[in-house]
Amino acid sequence: MKVPYTKSGKCGNMVWQRARYGQISYAAFVPYNPRTPAQVAVRANFGAVSARWRTLAEEQRRIWCVVARKVKSRPRLLQCGRLTGFLLFVKVNVALANRGIPQVDLPLEYPLSPKLTVASLFNASRLSQLPVGPMLFLQAMQMLDGQEAEPAEFTVGVPPPA
Repeated sequence: MKVPYTKSGKCGNMVWQRARYGQISYAAFVPYNPRTPAQVAVRANFGAVSARWRTLAEEQRRIWCVVARKVKSRPRLLQCGRLTGFLLFVKVNVALANRGIPQVDLPLEYPLSPKLTVASLFNASRLSQLPVGPMLFLQAMQMLDGQEAEPAEFTVGVPPPA
């Protein structure tokens, strides 16, 4: 809220805020920004991760969105809500980038099975990780003439709902 004069008689902006015992006001100020190397690095990581979202394939973005539907934000002012795919992507990858750990293209909840086959038009060959969805693991043993063969393992995945 802009007021014509402050207590000192100078023009300025006032900030009104609800506090424990009622409403308070004080002159607006710009906080000091030291721009330390650590602060600059964290901000650069945030910008790089945000820009990297635009380089993801559409299938990868959809997977982030599907997983994000199950993740809620931390409660603030007695409110919390579901994250978007972009917000979950940034939340996960900024934390990894700040620790110097390689970023991920797909959520950590995403199953990592090299034997996954996908039924439908969903093309998983372009992705660095496998699609999210229900998994079915089977192990079968074939018996021929009383002889047991090596057990064969099969993994089948279902693509996420669109």
